[in-house]
Amino acid sequence: MTTPDDVLNELFSAAYYGGVGGQGQGGAYARLFAWDALYALMGLPVHVPFLEAVRRTAGHRWVRFVASTPWFHHDTADLGLAVLDPSRTRVTVRAATDTDVTASDASAQP
Repeated sequence: MTTPDDVLNELFSAAYYGGVGGQGQGGAYARLFAWDALYALMGLPVHVPFLEAVRRTAGHRWVRFVASTPWFHHDTADLGLAVLDPSRTRVTVRAATDTDVTASDASAQP
């Protein structure tokens, strides 16, 4: 389990730093991208006011996860989040990485 604050921090960090060879965004854009991603995870339309979105985060269940693959190491470039909505009928998952897998690593996989 995690909290909406931790999720927002991780989304901001990913946008700000841009991952392992990525191009990070400036603070204002990274903040905007983080909030856009949080709204998407909660299934909120963009016209919902900020304070209403913050209020709604409490009804959701927030989970951070780690996958067990050669490309997902849970470093600064890896992100694994799942969100269960208040009705308990919708799960949104966000998993991303920019870790490179070499051809020899990929060929070793089943």
